Amino acid sequence: MKSDNFTYLKDKYKEIWDSYINHKFVNELREGTLSKESFKYYLIQDSKYVKEMMKALARAAGNSIDDKVNTFLMKILSSKDRGREVHEKLIKSIGITETEIEDSRFSLVNFAYTRHLLLSSRTWEEFVFAWTPCMVGYYEIGNIAKDTKIELYREWASFYASAEYGERVKLIINELNSIKLNDYLESLFQNSVILETLFWDSALKMDPTLFR
Repeated sequence: MKSDNFTYLKDKYKEIWDSYINHKFVNELREGTLSKESFKYYLIQDSKYVKEMMKALARAAGNSIDDKVNTFLMKILSSKDRGREVHEKLIKSIGITETEIEDSRFSLVNFAYTRHLLLSSRTWEEFVFAWTPCMVGYYEIGNIAKDTKIELYREWASFYASAEYGERVKLIINELNSIKLNDYLESLFQNSVILETLFWDSALKMDPTLFR
């Protein structure tokens, strides 16, 4: 019996998926040994990523005339976005200002990843396959790291491990499973998993930020 799209892709790319969700960054975050400097670097780059990701989401939805897409967006965006509240609390507690985020540049990996999402926003189907690894992977990572002894990291992980976020993940997986899989869509999923892993690498090394 054929598995659903997400199960098939996760099984096929198990090695890189495991490298993504069990990355050294995640393990150090769980163990409480991740440096605050690396986490601050990550939060700044992630803030820039989310802004570009939302642009890509809006573009992908705008390029679709399917009522199903509108229904999906209404469901996923209807609840209060506690993720934004948690994010704003974290950046404030670690001493990051909005000006610092705006003035900072993209790392090479973040620049490549956000352009990958924007390129994939030509159609709704492409965007869903490029977007899913981020959304679903963070749910798994949140559950891995939620019991960390560092309060700052625990608050970050607990949101992604929450039932609220889990409901969004279910919607996204269902959406991905409703789309007919092809080789190109599969490549978008694979590329995003690789880029997520490289994003963690970049945060650990605190790579130069050179790109606007």
